Amino acid sequence: MRRALALPLHCTVGLVATLSSTFIGKRSALATYPDIMGCEDGCIVAASGWPLIFARDYLGMSVVNTANIMEVWFAADRFDWLPFWANVAFWTLLSVGAFAVSRSLWGHRRTS
Repeated sequence: MRRALALPLHCTVGLVATLSSTFIGKRSALATYPDIMGCEDGCIVAASGWPLIFARDYLGMSVVNTANIMEVWFAADRFDWLPFWANVAFWTLLSVGAFAVSRSLWGHRRTS
């Protein structure tokens, strides 16, 4: 039963870590918005997500110079699916690795 819950737990940790990464730090990205004058050929906007950027500021609707998951939820910022799922995979694998390392360390302590 414990093993059956391990994968969903690690996936949940990966998802929460990915969504939380939009609130940490401020980055910038090049975005092209054909419907925004001055951005037809690309402009620099605020962006967030770590390690890959997946939320970008949308100049027409959101608070200027911010990008986070809350504004994406209300359709004020833009969301990129591929980097988002890559981040979820990264954080999930990191969670699995951290669990494996901690388990191996605790296993050595019990036998000593």
